[in-house]
Amino acid sequence: MRIKLLVAGAVTGLLATAGAASAKAPLAGGARPLPVAEATALAAAGGSSGSTTWAVSAEEALAAASQPDATVSVAPGLSLREAVGLGSTAAVAVEAASGCAANAAWWQWGTWPYEQRITDTTYWCAVYGDHITYRSSSVTGGGTLCSTNWTGSALISGGIGYSWFVMRSSAGFSCPTVIPWITLHPSHYLDVSRNSWGNSAIVATG
Repeated sequence: MRIKLLVAGAVTGLLATAGAASAKAPLAGGARPLPVAEATALAAAGGSSGSTTWAVSAEEALAAASQPDATVSVAPGLSLREAVGLGSTAAVAVEAASGCAANAAWWQWGTWPYEQRITDTTYWCAVYGDHITYRSSSVTGGGTLCSTNWTGSALISGGIGYSWFVMRSSAGFSCPTVIPWITLHPSHYLDVSRNSWGNSAIVATG
């Protein structure tokens, strides 16, 4: 019985030491992992959002297609250059984009230091007020304690040839707690609509 008690005491001591070491070790921005219940509450509470749209040149729109992990769509029969309005013939110029825009929309879940943010940055070109000819979308995720495991981007409505399109940007996160082997794994999505007039709006989150 004495041996069992000593072993149990040693295990308890190791657990306490591991938890204390984790609690004392500050991570990003001076933040420290918190107990599971508190971390869970902060990861789910509150939220904020933002969106900025601006006009871009055809060259800037074209460059966006080269960004890492960019999801790119082009009108059938057009090259990338033609789709952004850099065609060399009169026929292509009519079909190609007459204007390009960019939008960075983000949504943040949770409260510091357990916030999780998804940002969808999309460049698109269109024959103004008529149809989309080009789109390039990139997704990033981040937070103070919550790191990003994966991101995804998918067209869920409209698209090339339509006057609008809706992109769903998704991400999964890893958020540490004071117990080293217990990590929270929230995942979220952000839906953003853009149109051939150069407008954009966040339409859904989850």
